[in-house]
Amino acid sequence: MSRQPQASRSEFRSLVKRLVRDEAGNAMDLILLTMMLLISMVGSGTDMARSYMARTSLQNACDAGVLAGRKALTKSATYGNAEIAKANKMFNFNFNAKETNTTSLSFTSQADGKGSVTGSATAVVPTTIMALAGVKTIPLTVTCSAELQMASADVMFVLDVTGSMACTPSGGSCNSGSSSKIVGLRSAVASFYNTVAAAVVDPAQSRIRFAFVPYSQTVNASSLVASGKMPLSYFDDTAPYQTRLYYFNTPVYVPSSTSSVPTTQTYPNNITSANCTLYRQNRFPTVGTNPETGGGPPPAITTSTAYSANSWVRVSGSGSSALGTCIRNVATTTTSYVTNYQFTNYRWTQATVNVSDYKGLGNVTLASSVNSTATVPSAGYYDARALGTIVGTPGVTGVTTKNDKWNGCIEERATVQTATWNPIPAAASDLDMDSEPTDDATSWKIAVDDLVFNRNTYNAVYDSTSTSGTSSVGQACPAPMMQFTNVDVTQPTVVPNWLTTYLDSLVATGSTYHDIGMIWGGRLASPTGIFADNVNEAFGNGVQTSISRHIIFMTDGDMAPSSTTYSAYGLEQNDQRVAPQGSSNSTLRDRHNSRFVAACGRAKALGYTIWVIGFGTSLNTQLTSCATANRAYYASNTTELTNTFRYIAGQVADLRINK
Repeated sequence: MSRQPQASRSEFRSLVKRLVRDEAGNAMDLILLTMMLLISMVGSGTDMARSYMARTSLQNACDAGVLAGRKALTKSATYGNAEIAKANKMFNFNFNAKETNTTSLSFTSQADGKGSVTGSATAVVPTTIMALAGVKTIPLTVTCSAELQMASADVMFVLDVTGSMACTPSGGSCNSGSSSKIVGLRSAVASFYNTVAAAVVDPAQSRIRFAFVPYSQTVNASSLVASGKMPLSYFDDTAPYQTRLYYFNTPVYVPSSTSSVPTTQTYPNNITSANCTLYRQNRFPTVGTNPETGGGPPPAITTSTAYSANSWVRVSGSGSSALGTCIRNVATTTTSYVTNYQFTNYRWTQATVNVSDYKGLGNVTLASSVNSTATVPSAGYYDARALGTIVGTPGVTGVTTKNDKWNGCIEERATVQTATWNPIPAAASDLDMDSEPTDDATSWKIAVDDLVFNRNTYNAVYDSTSTSGTSSVGQACPAPMMQFTNVDVTQPTVVPNWLTTYLDSLVATGSTYHDIGMIWGGRLASPTGIFADNVNEAFGNGVQTSISRHIIFMTDGDMAPSSTTYSAYGLEQNDQRVAPQGSSNSTLRDRHNSRFVAACGRAKALGYTIWVIGFGTSLNTQLTSCATANRAYYASNTTELTNTFRYIAGQVADLRINK
């Protein structure tokens, strides 16, 4: 097989020598030589062009393979057989050996331990014309590498921290132990940080920020209030609550002052000693009482006159018939009264309460109970705050108090009771993610669970002297929300202390209201809203690059409102802000789901990509529709949750070829 090219080359050289020596007319031979030279040159160019095209195709396939491998590494955190298979599949898909007429194709890839996936590919291109010169094949070798490269990003985490997060993913032990979902969530967010930080190529030219909205049946604005980012003027001083009133309407008259004036009285005639004794007892000349009362009845002034012995001096006669001068002591006491009012009964109803003192985030005195003889100076209904403020003043007795404090959780501003949320009604201030409050309807309310009572009935008013048939509502208040905060990415393997501390503050409590979480996720993230200064904050180093914006919404359950739950929408069975009186929990769920989807749409309109993770819960229609296209994921356990967070981090970053 190798002799023919050699013979051809010898014959070709011999022909050239003969043509050079031959002095006879050799035009035809020269023409033939020229044509052979041209054919050789063109053939060699064709072989080289084919090899160049094959090399380009091989490089592109290699790049595609390592990109697929790096993407798989992002999701699994390991580069094993499954990840290698995905890289190989993508390489083979992008390289057509028949089209390029190549043989001996191979591709290998591996992770380098620094976040990159590297690869190499080889192939052989057979020649045609160049084979005449002894070059039968052209070997090709290319290398490729892919890594994550992060520019600048704002990531809003909207996290379900409801009571079920205290359980394990299998639904077992619910004590927030090391295997619980809430602990797994903390770890998964930390892994998200590690992945993102490792993808930042130039920290000086990049900015990564995280923000958080933990939610259950409401959200916690305490950090926003304490920092002044959410002015106290945004909250109503007085607001309606489904509360317990203390009714005082039974008059009680309490002596307020007394005066006593001692005098003497002399009987106008001389009388016997025996009659003088009776006179001193107010029993002569007629039988009266001692003391003798007058005036009144209370609250009119009353008097009490007491009589006692003074003296008897004989004037004439002797023995028992002797007559004398009789004098008695008289002490008159005058009493004036004030009217107090004794506790009559309780009333459970909606009432407006002044909660302005709660805004200071300090202790506030509340009445916690009264005894049956408790009194106040003025008749009427008293809420717990109003009654607590007058304890210690004259006329208030029998009232027990306690210190209360606002934990930062809120009641959402006014909404519309409707099942239709496309389009969003203009009067639904709660779905307005941008506007500042201008009146009571557009202001937020302070959530005070110690003021709210469930009367287990839809009736507007329930009166009783007993507390049976009612109960206080415990409020589940999640950890405070956090605005966008710069994340140090210079040490990707070390989670910043502030982030660890914040994640550790996430505790599992309360019921599932997805809508309030997404509403505040969008509100805190809006570049045109009341927190725009934070959202649009310029880079500290003056460098401004494009910013990718993301919301990661994670939940471990379906929407689960309850008519007897004290939520961001009040006590649903009585406040009826979302659904009409008598609505079932399923109706409430459907209405809150509609609001949730509407809130997701608003957030997308603000320029955010929404990623949804169902942690141990199926992805229902509302969750999948909330997510930006093809960005809803299911994680059945903590490992899958962590890998999903890593995968999303890889998508938030850009997969790039680095060589």
